Amino acid sequence: MQAGAEGYLTTALVTAATSAQDLIDDVNAAVVTAGAESYSQRNSIARAIQIGANLGDLSAARVQGATTVQSLAELTWITNDPNYVTHLGTTLIP
Repeated sequence: MQAGAEGYLTTALVTAATSAQDLIDDVNAAVVTAGAESYSQRNSIARAIQIGANLGDLSAARVQGATTVQSLAELTWITNDPNYVTHLGTTLIP
């Protein structure tokens, strides 16, 4: 969700992705608006995607089925938080 909110991932990028590595590459290549750029944030988002892949939440088949940033996020535990659409939480990775 944070990757979409800050412009690291777009609907077009998610739709075109065939694997978690594609998403990580997209995050690392993204040019975001001034003020949104943060090496730490970019790194945390890429790490979170890799962890999702390692856990199987973001397997290639699941990534290929995602059509938006939200549908991609909903493949993970995020739906356990009833407010996930309206806030990004305090951190991606503790």
